Amino acid sequence: MFPHPGSRTSKPALLCAALALALALALVAEAAEGSETGAAGRVRRYWTPQRMQSARPLDLVVGADGRPRLDLGRPAALAAASFLDAPTPTAPPASANGRLFVRIGKDRGYCSATAIDSPTRQLVLTAGHCVNAGSSHHGNLWYRDLLFVPAYSAGKAPFGAFPARRKKIFSPPQWTHRDNPDFDLGAFLAAPDKRGIDVADAVGGGAAIALDLPRNQRYSSFGYPGNFKRMQTCTAGYAGDDGLTRPLPGPPTLAIGCGWAPGASGGGWLVEDGRIAGLNSYLKIGERSRTYGPYFTRETVGKLVEGL
Repeated sequence: MFPHPGSRTSKPALLCAALALALALALVAEAAEGSETGAAGRVRRYWTPQRMQSARPLDLVVGADGRPRLDLGRPAALAAASFLDAPTPTAPPASANGRLFVRIGKDRGYCSATAIDSPTRQLVLTAGHCVNAGSSHHGNLWYRDLLFVPAYSAGKAPFGAFPARRKKIFSPPQWTHRDNPDFDLGAFLAAPDKRGIDVADAVGGGAAIALDLPRNQRYSSFGYPGNFKRMQTCTAGYAGDDGLTRPLPGPPTLAIGCGWAPGASGGGWLVEDGRIAGLNSYLKIGERSRTYGPYFTRETVGKLVEGL
């Protein structure tokens, strides 16, 4: 009950009320923080080395009709590939990249992802199909227990492991509701590691996002394809647009001359100054020399990560 405007309230009473309000707010904040910390710890405990090893690579494939198909396959040995071991995976800019583990219903899968230089220091960028199955696959299913491990190498986590915050996982509606590959983008905020360090600070700063660059760039791409346990990299130039995506709303996807494999989805494309300007999204059936990804613009990535 508020005092009447004409009445007088003693200073001790006001002080007690203020202290009570401050204590209540502190308890609410502590409860919220404890809940988030508990959720992060549960995700870390779930992803044992054995479960990480059992995870299967996620892959998005586009057929001649232009329709995307999401597969959860088996790690396979590759006879020939255009990528090689990253020479210094724990040094920038490679260190911003890592493997992303996800739970898809009762299954376990993995993609690739990149830590981003953002104001929160918690932003991770990946492909949309690495956080949400899209409208045609499992009914717009959001994945659970996302765990990002930068510079993952043969089961080791040199920078720690960073669980996605449960209510901070995002993908554009153009992907989640319409399966539009022009918007096959995913983002989430990651909880700090066990030491309380945010992911961007842990990996040496993270990659800044570049928007609306000319398409004709030279890209260094990263990922964890097939049965490779260490970070792989491939450097190649712009290899054309995907004409099948031109009729779709949004800028058409573009290709680079790197033949990535399942599991590399979401891996970043860095331009010469170290900024991220693309990512691995999908392959085409019968085509092994190119990998396609969304064009980074204010309309696509810009809207997705605004405020994150």
